[in-house]
Amino acid sequence: MEATESHESPTQCEKVGEPMPDIAGYGILIGLSVQALISLVLAFWVFFLTKLGQLDIQHPEGTPEHASEKKRLGFVSEILMVGNDLQMITGIALIITALTSGEEIDLYHLHLVYDTVSFVGISNAAALVCWSFMKAKTPEKKSPQMTASQWPGHFRVSYMFALLFLGLTVFLEIRLNDWSLTSEEHGHCYVTTGITTAGASHPASDKAYVAITAIWLLLVMFGALFCSAKFGKPLLILSFLQFPVHLYMMIRLRSENQAFLEGSESENKWDFGQTTAIILLCIAIAQLVKQGIQYLKFEQGLKKYGPEYALTQEREYHEAGTPSLVEQGIRGIREVAKKNVSNARLERSQSEQDEESYELMRNSERRA
Repeated sequence: MEATESHESPTQCEKVGEPMPDIAGYGILIGLSVQALISLVLAFWVFFLTKLGQLDIQHPEGTPEHASEKKRLGFVSEILMVGNDLQMITGIALIITALTSGEEIDLYHLHLVYDTVSFVGISNAAALVCWSFMKAKTPEKKSPQMTASQWPGHFRVSYMFALLFLGLTVFLEIRLNDWSLTSEEHGHCYVTTGITTAGASHPASDKAYVAITAIWLLLVMFGALFCSAKFGKPLLILSFLQFPVHLYMMIRLRSENQAFLEGSESENKWDFGQTTAIILLCIAIAQLVKQGIQYLKFEQGLKKYGPEYALTQEREYHEAGTPSLVEQGIRGIREVAKKNVSNARLERSQSEQDEESYELMRNSERRA
């Protein structure tokens, strides 16, 4: 009897894995989740301004009122995209890290990465919905439908993130097929207390959660990319509803599995990955404060001096908005390439001039 009881199958995962602070540290989780919350708050702020009619362009082009309305749209567009590029880069890097780890990453950390990078998708979708909504308010001449080659940098990075997120989802679904509480190796299960019901079947319930939330998020992201502005409010609500789901899952998953990790290293240890994530969050907050102050000064100037104040501003807001970090990087590479080409041409022309002068000297000597 005692021998039979000693060989009974475990009812809870005991070999979760080893600590990975670069993936599950406080810095990574706080950085991405807080940035997502900021983006959602800003998105609802934009819709609040819209309800008040402060983002409508009602005056004809060329008037001071039109200039002030357009500049206000420019300010709000920049505030919406604050930190978005930095967060997208962090999220993409985290997905690539998980995918390249292959079988080395355990199910617990892979699931945690999935919930963490979902915040990036939520944040980006909310920002793009409002950004597209405000673009629709900007009067412009009718033009053919924008092709993929004409997408702004924000759209291209978002599309790349969506594809990588789809790849991560498929990878997690495949890895969940290896679920085992009795495996001699680490990383084939995780503690599910508070995540699923007591009698839930694993990995069926886990795969269902991943499939439903992934389809939900991808529909919102592609909707933000391709749908018209009239779908903005439903898309924003659908995006917001995912935030508490992934926040709860991330917190509960991490708290329940910390005690079962093996190894001397701690996931609460602050190293390069966690510090970088917090620094990027601080940069985003600093940018938000800076843009917010400029916006408030602009509104105060309008109240004090009237619509003509907008015409005195040195800064111009183009219809495409402020270039993203990706666009700035591409432009920088192009400028360097142009400089290299121009330098090469100058060197070539100088060498050609030297050759011509040398030929003239030789011809003069022969004549002499």
